[in-house]
Amino acid sequence: MKIGVIGLGYWGKKVAREYVALMKEGAVDEVHIYDVIEDNVSEFRKECPECITHRDLDEVLKSDIDGFHVCTPNSTHYEIAMNLMKHGKNVLLEKPMAMAYQEARKLALYAYNNEMVLAVGHIFRFSNAVRKVKKMYEKGEIGRLWYAQLKWSTLMPSPKERDVVYDLAPHPIDILNYITSLWPTSISAIGRAFRRANYEEIAYINMDFNGDFIAKTEVSWLYPGKIRNVSIMGDRKFVSLEAVKQQIKVFDMEKEEWFDIPVEANNTILDEARHFVKAINNRQTPINDGFNGSENIKVLEAAMQSMRENRVIELEW
Repeated sequence: MKIGVIGLGYWGKKVAREYVALMKEGAVDEVHIYDVIEDNVSEFRKECPECITHRDLDEVLKSDIDGFHVCTPNSTHYEIAMNLMKHGKNVLLEKPMAMAYQEARKLALYAYNNEMVLAVGHIFRFSNAVRKVKKMYEKGEIGRLWYAQLKWSTLMPSPKERDVVYDLAPHPIDILNYITSLWPTSISAIGRAFRRANYEEIAYINMDFNGDFIAKTEVSWLYPGKIRNVSIMGDRKFVSLEAVKQQIKVFDMEKEEWFDIPVEANNTILDEARHFVKAINNRQTPINDGFNGSENIKVLEAAMQSMRENRVIELEW
C-alpha cells in the first residue's frame, strides 16, 4: 500500500506523521509527500528521510500511489480531488470537501460510479468519546431529543479569504449527524466580520430537525480560548462532550445528579488514516464517505445563504 500526502502545511504535517506511524506498523509500505512549497517538503524530509518526495503534480498523478490524503487550502479541494480520481487514485479529502454542494456531489458520484474510495476528513467520527455518545443515543439512554448546543471557538487571526462557517462548522455539524443520523430541515443563520470588511469571523447557525428537536451551532475566531463542546439535551439525560479532550459529563434528569462517563481517548487522525487504508484494501465504503461529506456542504451552503438573504432556508433530503 502506497499513500501520498498532498499539502504539508500545519495540518498536512500532522497527517503525514500518522501515515509514517502506519508505515512503521507495516500497514503502509511507502509514504509519498508533495507540496508546491519546496521548503515544506524539505522540512518534513528531516523528520522522515524514508518518505518519497515529488516535485510536480504531474509526477504524482502518473505514480502508482494507491491513495492520497489531500490537505491543501479549502478552495483547491474539488479540483485536486477530481483530478486525482480521474487518474484512478483513491482520496481522503480534508473538510470542507468543496466550496459548493454541486461540486461536492460530483465528487461523491464520481467515486461511487467508478468504485473508488472517497473519504472526507471528519475526524470526530473516529473519536472514542463521540462514538460513546452515539451508542448512548442509539440505546435510548439520552431519550427523546429536545435540543443541542455546539460551540467551536478559537481566538486566532482570521485566515485570509476564508469564512468561519466553512472553516469551523463542518465538524460540529458532522458530529451531530453522526450521533443522530439526522440532517436539519430548516436553517437560519447570522454572522459578522469585525476585524475586516468581508468573510464572517463569528456565526450562529440555528437548525430545526423537522420540528422534533432544535440545535444551535456557534463558530468563532474571536472568543478567547479554544472550545470544542457538544451539549445534547434529551428527556432522560443531558450530555456534555468536550470533543478534543474526549471528556463526557452526564446529568440524569430523573435522579437530578451529574456523573462522568469514562473514555479512553484515542488518536483520531491515526484511526482515520488507518480506516482509509483499510477501506482501500477491502474496497469498502468508509464511514466518512463522499455522500455524507457532500450533505455536510449542503448544510453549510444553506447557512451561508441564510446569512446573505436574512431568511430561513428550507432543506429537502
